[in-house]
Amino acid sequence: MTAAKATVYEVMAAAIARELRDNELWFLGMSTGPQTILMLTRIPIVAMSLAQHTHAPNSWMLVAGWVMNPDVSKAPTRMESEFGTALGEWPCEAYNNSLTMSYVAARHEIDVGFGSAAQVDKYGNCNTVAIGDYARPKVRLVGPINQPGHFSLFGREIVIIPHERRNFVDRVDFVSGAGYLDGPGARERHGLNRGGPTMLLTDKAVFRFDETTKLARLESVHPGVSLDEVVAGTGFTHDYLPETVSVTPAPTGRELQLMRDVIDPGGTMLGRDTDC
Repeated sequence: MTAAKATVYEVMAAAIARELRDNELWFLGMSTGPQTILMLTRIPIVAMSLAQHTHAPNSWMLVAGWVMNPDVSKAPTRMESEFGTALGEWPCEAYNNSLTMSYVAARHEIDVGFGSAAQVDKYGNCNTVAIGDYARPKVRLVGPINQPGHFSLFGREIVIIPHERRNFVDRVDFVSGAGYLDGPGARERHGLNRGGPTMLLTDKAVFRFDETTKLARLESVHPGVSLDEVVAGTGFTHDYLPETVSVTPAPTGRELQLMRDVIDPGGTMLGRDTDC
């Protein structure tokens, strides 16, 4: 099995796994809708399990606030509308009382969270509330849920979003997850002295945030994706130098073997199509 045969979702999972460190607590909330469940539930779960199987064996995965270190190879097949009830049938190391999660977050014990949005802007601010004017929106979205806490209390946030131009705006219509607000120093001025987005991952590319300007910076494009395609499909102002944009590393043979044979042997989480 070679890295060249990896699917885009496996490339994404491997990219996330490399962001995770040992001796951390990782938090993944709930999501709705097939595409969002794939991007914000399935891919991160596989990524966290991959990290645990490789370089982060002493870290903890907390799914939906109460399923601790589930056996990903036995993930519920009902990953869509019934996923919430299926969580109670998922073999895991422990079930946590979800009511305690607010205290865990407030004590800054969660190192990494995962988020998504209908809009993300050039400073990593996210919007899950409304498109257009808040009082008379074009579209009313699902609401902030726990996004304000993710972006203010967690150690760092990984944002995962489909790469569609409409999702990338220079300024979000509503800030439900505070990125770097309007630029350098803005988080600190608002009392946000930790956390914030560190990685913006799409099904085409990886962005990070420049330490000086706080602008999104294009770091890599996934195998088989052109730089021009990514730039044309990105609707916000972002930093990039063509000569510094790399290709997102594909999973190694060992990582693919773990994902396909150990973590997701039935293809329940990521499937086996959409090759890079």
